Parts: sequence; C-alpha cells; structure tokens
Amino acid sequence: MSIRAIMTTMSPRWIVTLFPLVMAVLVTGCAARPTQPVGEASSGPSSAASIPTTSAVEDSAGTGVGSAPSSTPTNSSASDCPETGVRLTTDLVEVAMGLRLMHVELTNCGDRPYTLNGYPRVRVLDEQRRTLDVRVERGSADIAIVDGFDTPPEAITVRPGERAEAQLMWRNTHASMNAPQVGEYLRIAPARGRPWQPVIPVGRERNSSGQDSDQITVNLGSTGELGVRAWFR
Repeated sequence: MSIRAIMTTMSPRWIVTLFPLVMAVLVTGCAARPTQPVGEASSGPSSAASIPTTSAVEDSAGTGVGSAPSSTPTNSSASDCPETGVRLTTDLVEVAMGLRLMHVELTNCGDRPYTLNGYPRVRVLDEQRRTLDVRVERGSADIAIVDGFDTPPEAITVRPGERAEAQLMWRNTHASMNAPQVGEYLRIAPARGRPWQPVIPVGRERNSSGQDSDQITVNLGSTGELGVRAWFR
C-alpha cells in the first residue's frame, strides 16, 4: 500500500502527528544513496594521471629504447703487442747538470718467457732515421757516477706480464764548432740475435699526437757517447 493511500484512511489528527516522521524517513533514504568519493578514479576512459611512466633508472638499466648498447671489452694490450712478444717503452728521463738518464722498460706482452742476459744493443737515429755515429759503451764509461749503473749483468727470465729495465746515460754538453748530434729515434735489440725494435714514449703507443709514435729527442751535444746499463729488475 502506498503512503498516500495510508494517509487517506487515517484521521486528520494522525496525519498531522505522523507527517513529520514520514518526511524524516524520506530524507534519510535520499541521504543514504551512495555517491562517488572525491578523487576516486572513474570507471570511464583513463585520464592523464593513469598513463604508465618509466623512470630514468629503469631506462638506463634496461635493454629497450634509451638504454646504452652493451659492448664486449677488448684486450688492447694483446692487440698492441709486437711480433717479438715484448714491448719497449720509456716514460722518464732524469736531468741534472747536463746529464741525462733515460729509463727503458721491456714488457713481456707475449705468451712465453723471454730471457735476458747482459746489455741491450742501442742505435740512435736522426730525423731521416739514419744511424748516427755514436759510441755506445757498456756501463757508465766515465760519463758520470750513478748508483747501480755499473752493476754486472745477470740472467733474467721475464715471464708473460712481467717487466725488466735498462738505462741509457749521456751528456748534452757541446764544446765544438760543429752542430751537435741530435737523435730523434731509438732502436734497441734486447739481446744479441734479437730483432731491433723502436722505443716508444709512454702515452704515444697508439700515435694519438701529431708526432711519430716512436719519436724521442736525444741531444748528445758534441760528446757522441752513450752509456748503457745492463737489464735488471
């Protein structure tokens, strides 16, 4: 039975009494209807806030667009190794009162032991790579007294990855009317019967500068003499 039918069968006095109660029930029922909370995502098409995003960290660590391609490291030391299996370099020339002391390092970059016993053989070349007339002496040859320079040679086995050192000593004093002898390249045979090899300044192994990779200035002045220390470790 509807509310209107009920009210027509009741006396006016009961209608006046119950009318406020009926209205209160109707208002409460309307207020109880569920509404969509503020800020709740709707069931319709997605908004801009719901578009998935990818962080920069995920991009850099991933393999998709934006990630750096992986590369396989190469063994540059092995690829730069001469056929002889050893590399000759220098990175230090000590200077004092006209005296020059050059450190020459032999590195075994090959895959088998390399035996040294004695003094390296040395040639000094001019800018046209012609051999200069230089007296190469074993030991200090009275050029100067340098600690350890005249130590007798002994046999050394340089295993792969190991190093040995020799030293060259000269004076650049000039006491002649003639032009001084100036070498631009060095060639060394580590032992008798071994091939001649260039001595490369450290940092120029890959010829990154405008100079030739093996260019080394050796100013012998008017002395024309070079002392050689035996291989040591």
